Amino acid sequence: MERDAATAPDSTGRRAAIDDGPVGPGSLGSVTNQERLREFHRIVDGYVPDGPRIPDPATLALRRALVEEEAAEVREAFDRLLAAPTDDHLVALARELADLLYVVYGTFVVAGIDADAVVEEVHAANLRKRSGPRRADGKQLKPDGWSPPDVRRVVFGDRAR
Repeated sequence: MERDAATAPDSTGRRAAIDDGPVGPGSLGSVTNQERLREFHRIVDGYVPDGPRIPDPATLALRRALVEEEAAEVREAFDRLLAAPTDDHLVALARELADLLYVVYGTFVVAGIDADAVVEEVHAANLRKRSGPRRADGKQLKPDGWSPPDVRRVVFGDRAR
């Protein structure tokens, strides 16, 4: 029986990437986070939707729980770093932030939404805030006449209302 190159272990026992190279930091070249998570869900779940869809209630509940769990771990890592600013605590924060991104991108994937396109749209809208006022804590606020990102258009394309 022929093994699927996307899931076959390499000589170190690690799973092989789509291109049959070893999986690890820097091994995936210019692959986007969205593509990484599509690969993960294809391998683990055996399926990813080709377009936007509302996941079943059990999947939605799981995704919410995963995001909440990872957000709590990020909060705890911030607390540790604020209490004792050490390199180890900074590394822990980085790991927890990456875990949160992983489940957030995974949620985009199971909903069939192009996360990179949504982030691009939100980024463009946020850049339009540059002429707005700045709050005392440093947050950039919306200027008069600011228009929000058109996420519906990005998610649904021609199907947008």
